[in-house]
Amino acid sequence: MNKKSIVFIAGIVACALSAHAQKTFVATPATLQKVMKQVGAAAKGMKTDIVVTLHGGEYELGEPLTFGPNSSANNTHTITLRAAAGETPVISGGRHVTGWKRIHGNLWCAPLQSDHKLRSLFVNGKRCRMAGSRQLITGLGAYGEYDIKGTEPWAMGPGKAALGIKMPAGKEMMAFGNPEDVELVQNVVWNEKILCVKDMQKWGDTIAVELQQPYGAILTNLKWAKMKWQGGFFVRNAKELLDDPGEFYFDRKAHMLYYMSDGEDMTQATVIAPLTEGLVRIIGRDNAHRAGNITLEGLTFCNDAWNLMQVAGSRGFGGIQSLGLATKYIPDGNWHPSKYNSCDVPDGTIEIRSAQNVKIVRNHFRDLSSAVAINIDNDDNNIEVTGNTFTDLLGSAVSVGHPQHYEIGDGEGRFAKGVEGVCQNVNISNNYVRYVSEDFRQVEAMNGFFVKNVSFTHNDIAEVPYGAISLGWWWGNAGIPESKVAAANNISFNKLGNTHRVLTDGGIIYMLGRQPGSVCADNYLYNGPRCIYPDDGSSGWTIKHNFINSVRQMWLHIDSDRDYDITVDDNYVKDNYLKNSGKGVLVTNMHVYRNIPFGDEALEIEKKAGLEPAFAGIVPGNLQEPPSLYIDMSPKKIQ
Repeated sequence: MNKKSIVFIAGIVACALSAHAQKTFVATPATLQKVMKQVGAAAKGMKTDIVVTLHGGEYELGEPLTFGPNSSANNTHTITLRAAAGETPVISGGRHVTGWKRIHGNLWCAPLQSDHKLRSLFVNGKRCRMAGSRQLITGLGAYGEYDIKGTEPWAMGPGKAALGIKMPAGKEMMAFGNPEDVELVQNVVWNEKILCVKDMQKWGDTIAVELQQPYGAILTNLKWAKMKWQGGFFVRNAKELLDDPGEFYFDRKAHMLYYMSDGEDMTQATVIAPLTEGLVRIIGRDNAHRAGNITLEGLTFCNDAWNLMQVAGSRGFGGIQSLGLATKYIPDGNWHPSKYNSCDVPDGTIEIRSAQNVKIVRNHFRDLSSAVAINIDNDDNNIEVTGNTFTDLLGSAVSVGHPQHYEIGDGEGRFAKGVEGVCQNVNISNNYVRYVSEDFRQVEAMNGFFVKNVSFTHNDIAEVPYGAISLGWWWGNAGIPESKVAAANNISFNKLGNTHRVLTDGGIIYMLGRQPGSVCADNYLYNGPRCIYPDDGSSGWTIKHNFINSVRQMWLHIDSDRDYDITVDDNYVKDNYLKNSGKGVLVTNMHVYRNIPFGDEALEIEKKAGLEPAFAGIVPGNLQEPPSLYIDMSPKKIQ
C-alpha cells in the first residue's frame, strides 16, 4: 500500500470533452505514484485525452492529488480518473492503526505517529466519537481580558474580549491533563461554535478555561447568535472523559491512541485514523491561468482529516451562519460593513478553485472529517457534480461560491484583483445525501453564496441537522447596498425532508439576497420547518409548482418587507400555513389538501422529484444511521 505523498501537477485549460483518441494508464494502490508521474509527463503538450483506470483497493494518500494550471491555453483535451469496471478504488486519507494492547477491561491503546489532534476514528467501518461529557456543563460566566490592538492582520479594529470561561469543577469538568486538546461546543438556535482550549486551572470549586486566542475572541464577539456564557457546553476530547464504549482519545504528545471498546477485539479490528487534510486539489493561479478539464468518476473518497479553522495559531469553528466562518475580530461584532471579508470558507475534501470544465460523477463520499466534501469557491466555470452519494460526513456535501464575492475584483479580502471571480455555470444534480454535517451542524447539506447560473436539481437530501439547500448571501438589514453579483440560479426537482434534527430557524430551502431570474420549482418537501424561506432582503425568485407535505409548519416564510420581486404561484400544500410580509409579493393559485387526499398533480411532482431513473442505482443498500457524536443514540435503519 502506498503511504507516500502523491502530488500530481497537471493543468489543462480549454474546452470540455472532445472526441480525440485516448492515452490510457492503469493504476493499482502499489503503482499509483509511478503512474501519476507518467501522466504528469504526458500532460505536458498533450495531444490526446488521458484516462487513468484505477483498480480496486485502498489508495492511501499522504497529500492530496493536485491538479494545477498549465502554460498552454490551446490544449483541448481532458484527464479522467475512473474506476475499473466492477471495482471499487478507495481514495483515503486514513492510516491503519495496529499494535493494540488491552490496558484493562474494554480500554485499549495503540501507538500512532502524528503530532496533530485526531478528531475522527473508525473501528470496523463505524465512526467513533471523541471522549466527551455525558451532559452539558453550565458555564459560570466569562473571566479575564484579552486585548486586541487593531493592527493585527486578523483584526478589523481595537477592542477587548474575554480571556476564557469559568465552569463548575466536577466529575466531567476538571483541569484536564492535555487542555490544548479540549473542545467546548455550544449551539444557539441556528448557530454552533466549537471553541478550542489553551489552558485550564482549578480555582477552588471553579475551573478557569482559557480559550485559544485570537479565535476565541473572534467567535465570542459575534453580534448575532451571541455566546451564552452561562449556557450549556458539551465538553470533549479529554482522556479523563474516556468512559463510554465507542469513545477515543489521542494523546499527541505521547503518540498514543486510546479507545474504549464496544465489544470489539482490537487485535482483530480494522482501525483507521484520518490524518491527511484534503484528498484532491484542482486549483489554478488566477483568471488567466485556470486548472481544469478534469473528470473524477466512480471513485470512493473517505477518511480525510480537518482540524478546524486556524487564525494566528489558534483554532475553532463558527460563524454567524452556514459555511461563512468567522476569521477576523470585529469590535462590535457586525460583519456586514466588512462586505463579508471578515469570514472565509474552509477547503473541502475536493477543492476546486480558479478552475473550469470539471466533472465529479458517480463517486461515493463517506466517512469524511472535512467541513465540506466538495468546495467550489472562486472563479470556477462549467462544473458538474452529478450522481454522487454523500453519507456519514462531519461536514456538508457541496458548497459553491464565497461570502467575500459581495463585489468581484475589488482587491479586498482573500482574493486579489485578477484572481477573484464569481462561480458560474455549475450543475449539482442527482446526488443522494444522508447524515451529513454531523459535527459542523450549522451548515446546510448544500449551499451557495454569491453565484450565477448555479443549479441544484434532482437531489435527494434527508436526515440532516439543519437545512437541506441554502442559496444566496447578504441581508436586507445589512446597512450596505445589495450585491449585484448573483443571478439566474435554480433549485428544482429536489426531494428534501427530515431536516432540522438539531438546530432550528432556517428552512428546508433557504434563500438570501438579490438573485434576479432565479427559480424554485417542482420540489417535493416534507417534514421540516419553514419549508421555503426567502430571508430578509431576498428578491428575484419565482416559486412555483412545489409540493409541500408538512403539517403545522410554515410552507412559506417571507418575514420581511425588504423581500420583493418574488412570484409565488401554483404550489401544492398539505397545510396552507404561511407568512407573507414581502413588498408587493402575492401568493396565487394555491392547492390545499388539508383534509382531502392529494391530487394527481401533487403526486406527480413527488414522483418526478429526487433522483432520476438513471441514477436510482446509486442509493446505498442497508444504510445505517451513524452513532451521534454528542449523545448515545441507537442506529436506525433507513427505509
